[in-house]
Amino acid sequence: MFQTVSGKEGSIKIVELGAVIGQFSSWRLSKERKKDREDEFTELYTFQGECQYINPSLFYDEDYSPQVFLVVQRNRRTKKEEQFRLDQEPGKTRKLDGRSLLMEGCRLASE
Repeated sequence: MFQTVSGKEGSIKIVELGAVIGQFSSWRLSKERKKDREDEFTELYTFQGECQYINPSLFYDEDYSPQVFLVVQRNRRTKKEEQFRLDQEPGKTRKLDGRSLLMEGCRLASE
């Protein structure tokens, strides 16, 4: 798809509750490089996002699975947008530091 993309629209939701627990003010997705070959990329992305607001209690609540949704502007001229969900590989880094979210090992899924 692409090596790097950034945007300003996105949210963190707990779908089973129908709740938006976070809203992004900016975010960036970057393709991850292969460990043994720095000149090649994997199919996974690293996500870095700055939250306008976030509910950390619900984000870390083990009873729920918060999901990240991003709006990607596909064409600046026509303003065509597409929404994606981030799916994270098990065991990969997921860290909320204040209002900054870092997630490694992510795939984009169409909504």
